[in-house]
Amino acid sequence: MAQLVAAGAPELPEGWFYRVRSTNIRALKVEIREQRRFRSRLVADTWVFERPEESAEESIVAACARAFKGWQEADARRAAYLATTAYIGDHDPKGGRK
Repeated sequence: MAQLVAAGAPELPEGWFYRVRSTNIRALKVEIREQRRFRSRLVADTWVFERPEESAEESIVAACARAFKGWQEADARRAAYLATTAYIGDHDPKGGRK
């Protein structure tokens, strides 16, 4: 991961890493993964778009940035949803039965 971060990819928290993998359709995919005790968990992923004006490293770094942005946006949506769950339940305007 240090090589990708040095090239410009966003730095991930401790215990998280990038995985660049080949797929069965002859394309590359970048994944953000969280290391667990025995395995890792997929958090976000995106395709690597190969553009003629970019080097291979730039294409992979751009995919890392897209995956990171998608992960951050999903995390923000999840946090907003969890904040609304505090209001789950009955809300009687009279304060309940007496």
